Amino acid sequence: MNPLSILRQFIKGLTSDTDPSQIGWGIALGFVIGLIPKANLTAQLLLVLLMALKVNIPMGLIAMFLVSFVNPLFDKLTDPIGYALLTSDALAPLWTALYNMPVVPWTGFNNTVLLGGLLLGAALLVPVYFAGRRFGVYYNEKFRERVMNSKFVKGLKASFLFDWYFKGGV
Repeated sequence: MNPLSILRQFIKGLTSDTDPSQIGWGIALGFVIGLIPKANLTAQLLLVLLMALKVNIPMGLIAMFLVSFVNPLFDKLTDPIGYALLTSDALAPLWTALYNMPVVPWTGFNNTVLLGGLLLGAALLVPVYFAGRRFGVYYNEKFRERVMNSKFVKGLKASFLFDWYFKGGV
């Protein structure tokens, strides 16, 4: 997929009339992905899940980038949660068994910030979904028209190359 196609899909996702629940789930999944470090298999699998499910992908990506931007503030909360779980004597056999499995160590489960972020994300998934769904209703009623009528989208749609590329030039 080339950059123009990605940009087209992103704009299409922002401007099409999507269901508020799809927007809500996209924001909720993006929130969870934004809470955890990205250089591990867990983040990659969650990103694949975001792309595979019928959710609003642009809203999920926007939520992921916004939460990743403020993630250092969440790390002060997620690190102690993950540390408490990983140093728990009752869970030590579980962590040992998981670490000795073939692929599981690549998930980064032994990272305190990742484990705490997953737990916090799981706890906040439903409230973030409902807030995202409410935003989806507002977005469809008020903000979507602004995006459609923005100079950037109009300029992109009026562009000769954009028009040529998406009307069968390639």
